[in-house]
Amino acid sequence: MVLRKITASFLVILFIVLAMPNFLVYGISRTYLNTDFYRRDDLVQGVYDFSLDKTVALLQEKSDFFKGYFTTADLRDQVEKVFTKKIFSETLNNFAGQIDNYKNDTSKPLTLSLQTLRANLLTVGNNLAYAIYQKLPTCSDADLLKLSAQKIPECVPKNVPYDEVMRPITDNFEATVYNDVPEELSNFDKAVPLKELVNVESYRNMSFLVLIGLMALVVLTIYGRISTILAYIATGFFVSGIVGYGFSYALISSLTSYQGQLTDARTQEFLVFMLGFLIAEVQRLSIMFAVVGLALFLIRFVLKRTVEVNKNVVQNS
Repeated sequence: MVLRKITASFLVILFIVLAMPNFLVYGISRTYLNTDFYRRDDLVQGVYDFSLDKTVALLQEKSDFFKGYFTTADLRDQVEKVFTKKIFSETLNNFAGQIDNYKNDTSKPLTLSLQTLRANLLTVGNNLAYAIYQKLPTCSDADLLKLSAQKIPECVPKNVPYDEVMRPITDNFEATVYNDVPEELSNFDKAVPLKELVNVESYRNMSFLVLIGLMALVVLTIYGRISTILAYIATGFFVSGIVGYGFSYALISSLTSYQGQLTDARTQEFLVFMLGFLIAEVQRLSIMFAVVGLALFLIRFVLKRTVEVNKNVVQNS
């Protein structure tokens, strides 16, 4: 009997250990590799807000000729007029479709097109340049207009068209955009093990079967009293749930440690935002395991109480 208990205890510990990667695989399959995930309103809104902030930052950092004419709020307002939420929703939806295609054929490249975003960024630049042009005073006939790609003119001579005045500025901005914003993001397979991740649903199902198999072995090992069997199974589920919930906070800590390498606070916030979806799924499954464990403990308690009551009835009769 002692040997059987030791074996059952070992199986329960193994169950708890194997449950951790199961939680992570489950979370990934429910988020980053789930096409419906990229259609979530809260995700689209988060990506949209982050992209607007980064676009404003790009305008402020890379385009000195916009400084002094627009506040951060002004720039964001101009960007929002061109970059609609629908654009980001369609971009993410396209990316989700590529994930489905990649699952069926890993030879197909997985790319995130930025052509629409880049074209709209150029539109923003032109709109800002025109807004500056409208603010410039008219030069006197004696003034000499000096056009420069690095400097906004201080005034505009009479009858000089917009293109002639602002072309150096818009050309410079266009060159900055083409230099800093690629047509697409690719090479995802070099950043993460995509070929392994696309099989995550199979891994998830297999890992669940392994956990079920371990519990079945516990039942076979501790055959006899149902209350004893329930105690071992309940312990496995409950402890797994508690450890899994703690595991989710370990993921947060690891990201916090990684954040120290980033100087951009907004990017740090966005990474936390994206990881939050995975953590939420890990915590959800952990809670489910813990609840199952508590339910089994409750069933065991009720069964034991029922047996004790029946014994007392028999003894008193």
